[in-house]
Amino acid sequence: MASTVIGLLVGIIIAVPGTIMITRRYLKPSTEKAFYALSLIPIALIYIGFTFYYGDVDALPSELIGVLIFSIFSLTAQFISLKILPLAYILHAVWDVFHEIFVKVIADNIVWTQVPMGYAAFCLAYDIIIGYYVYISIERWQIKEGEQT
Repeated sequence: MASTVIGLLVGIIIAVPGTIMITRRYLKPSTEKAFYALSLIPIALIYIGFTFYYGDVDALPSELIGVLIFSIFSLTAQFISLKILPLAYILHAVWDVFHEIFVKVIADNIVWTQVPMGYAAFCLAYDIIIGYYVYISIERWQIKEGEQT
């Protein structure tokens, strides 16, 4: 329980002052858009690190599929349609929660890697906040891009 609360609080702190306030202040709108779109790839890659850290190498195929899915979302948002990005962050939050809740329940059918305690709560808070921020920023990013061209 404590790890969940700590994870949620850290996710909120990293999302708002640690990410949103910094990117909004220091990045141009087009760069900020690219930052949030392309950040999905390294966020997904973290699970590859967990497979090796915890010795869950059997989970590598499942985690690579996750990396592929979120890379497709990322690149689609960056180059085709930004409107998919908030959904991608929400789906990533679901992916995170599945790792913590279902790792033991469906282990016979899908091999998932372990995650640190509180990590799913951290990611849930972070991904939902970032997804919402992206959602409310899409119009601003598109207007600013139109002004730059």
